[in-house]
Amino acid sequence: MPAPRPAAVVPAPEPEFADGVDDDQELVLEDLTREQVLDWRNRAAADHQLVHDHIDRYGELSAQRLFTRAFVCQVQRLSGLGRLDLGFSTWGQA
Repeated sequence: MPAPRPAAVVPAPEPEFADGVDDDQELVLEDLTREQVLDWRNRAAADHQLVHDHIDRYGELSAQRLFTRAFVCQVQRLSGLGRLDLGFSTWGQA
């Protein structure tokens, strides 16, 4: 009598973000798993345009919740779209 074959273990499919995101589907932060949030953050660290796109679509507060407030501010500062910088003045010296 042949030995019984072990049950096949099929891993759960990974969520697709880059190519599988439906542009009409709303992103609900509360529905994201920890792994999905970490994936969003890792991809945003490699491509800051994701942060700008998220801000354009969902607003800055949503981006700060997803990516962290410090990271969003840093991305905006580095891209020249940050807040008013009081350390810089266009006025000449008197």
